Amino acid sequence: MKKTPLALRKAKTIIKSPSFIAPLLCLIILFVGNIISPGFASSELIINILVVSSFVGLVSGGQFLIVLGGGNGLDLSLGKLVTLGAIVGGVISQKQDANLILALLTVIVVTFTIGLINGFGVTFFRIPPLVMTMSMSIVVVAIIKFITGGIGVPGASKLLQKITVGKFLGIPGILYIWALFAVFMHFLINNTTFGIKLLATGTNDYTASLAGVNVTRLRTLLYGFSGMIAGITGFLYLGYLASVYNISLGDKFTLISVIAVVVGGTSLGGGKGSYFGVVIGAFLLQLMDSFLVTIRIEQSMRQVLFGIILLVIILMYGRERKMQN
Repeated sequence: MKKTPLALRKAKTIIKSPSFIAPLLCLIILFVGNIISPGFASSELIINILVVSSFVGLVSGGQFLIVLGGGNGLDLSLGKLVTLGAIVGGVISQKQDANLILALLTVIVVTFTIGLINGFGVTFFRIPPLVMTMSMSIVVVAIIKFITGGIGVPGASKLLQKITVGKFLGIPGILYIWALFAVFMHFLINNTTFGIKLLATGTNDYTASLAGVNVTRLRTLLYGFSGMIAGITGFLYLGYLASVYNISLGDKFTLISVIAVVVGGTSLGGGKGSYFGVVIGAFLLQLMDSFLVTIRIEQSMRQVLFGIILLVIILMYGRERKMQN
């Protein structure tokens, strides 16, 4: 039997990989969208899509860490933590620039603590991640209602709005923040001891533990970091929205953060993935939504088509959970 040339096999592998498929789909959607509606691929519209994508991408960073760490980990409390971050930030800052640092630190402490509780429940008490994080979502909702008490939450200070939506060289500040975060995440995963331990744990936690990795502590911290990232995202989201318009403003980020991670090529079995893939995944999701709006598809039908397209994309990747030893 004739063997397939090595170069051809490598080419097939690249073509089937998410790192190739997702950017290709982005280009196709931009091309088709621009034909249907001239200006769809304009730099102005792309920047607007990137701004909306940035919040999905930031929240997905925490989800990415948890999934990468293996153990069938997922965090379904992230949407509520985004809302909590926005509300705590607004209440503490009181629209005063002088209170901004205190507000941010409070958001970090509160959401990191809640994330740690998720982590303790999953790792020490062996509660399934879906059950633990969904239960914590209910607790966070109760906290949100206690804080607000049915009273309006103060909006964002002028400085916070300037940081997030103010433009430098024609680009909103939130995109610079997202870019720095992406570089940091890439460096963390690929160039630090923490990243090596994380990838080893996600690939095979038993082998990682034999190599000296404290798997329980690592996975607990991942949930803490995930909660903290969601809280900071909510704080920045407050600057983007300028006000808290309801107590469920972050709910939409819960499932879409999982989808962005999967579409970005991260293995649900853990141990394999890239945050830059998550960035492309977040942009692709928002681009698809904008395209469906452009071709004037009704909202209910958009949701159906959106789900079908995502299912097709995931099937194209053909990923399966890794077999763990």
